Amino acid sequence: MARNQDLELAVDTFAALEQRVVRTIELLNREREERAEVEKQLASVREQLETQHTQCATLRHDLDELHRERDTIRNRVERLMASLEAIEAT
Repeated sequence: MARNQDLELAVDTFAALEQRVVRTIELLNREREERAEVEKQLASVREQLETQHTQCATLRHDLDELHRERDTIRNRVERLMASLEAIEAT
């Protein structure tokens, strides 16, 4: 009788351990799936960031070019104004 009880206790203990192992495996699989999804999202965000970085560099270059053009036009207008003032002074 005692041996049967010991056997039943061992079977119950083994069943409980088996359930814990199954739950642990399920949790591990779920975590792996979530990690894979987060890694996909991270790759997408990195790609977007790289695209925005490229766009930003292009915009900076365009802005610098516009500033140079503005300065060139300003100098030309100042020369024209100086020429007009010289004509008016004569």
